Amino acid sequence: MNKSEARSYALQKRKEVFIKQIEEDVIEKIIASKILEPFQHIGIYYPIGKEMNLLPLTIYYKDKEFYLPITKEEISFVKYSKDNPLVDGPFHTKEPKGIIKNRDEIECFIIPCVAISLKNQRLGYGKGYYDRYLSQYKGLKIGIVYSNAILDIDMDSYDLVLDIVYSG
Repeated sequence: MNKSEARSYALQKRKEVFIKQIEEDVIEKIIASKILEPFQHIGIYYPIGKEMNLLPLTIYYKDKEFYLPITKEEISFVKYSKDNPLVDGPFHTKEPKGIIKNRDEIECFIIPCVAISLKNQRLGYGKGYYDRYLSQYKGLKIGIVYSNAILDIDMDSYDLVLDIVYSG
């Protein structure tokens, strides 16, 4: 299936899921795996639409620093904290205000995915923000996707390959 078909399919399937239980299951999988243990600086996302909300990880891992994306012409990440109120951003997101963190100082990124190919390539909304931002990134890239959105998709060479995927 091509990327457009996969995106439409996955977004439609997303409407059919009971999101709260799936979010809790994925959060439990991440915690149980201990994959975030070695990292101090973690990129995460603010959920839009029916993306899984993994922000409870920021409460569980109180000793770690988390960064949320801000989007201008390109994507960047700024430190997230309860003391830093979020403001409305583009694409119905919420963004922190503050100083942009150098990408290579963030040791791990947790990335929302509309769908994932069988080769762990990420399919997003089609703007390419994460593809460009993480194209030369050497740290850990974790994808988050619904189980019904792991698909046989014809991807391009520039599509981001994830190191690990958590699904529910």
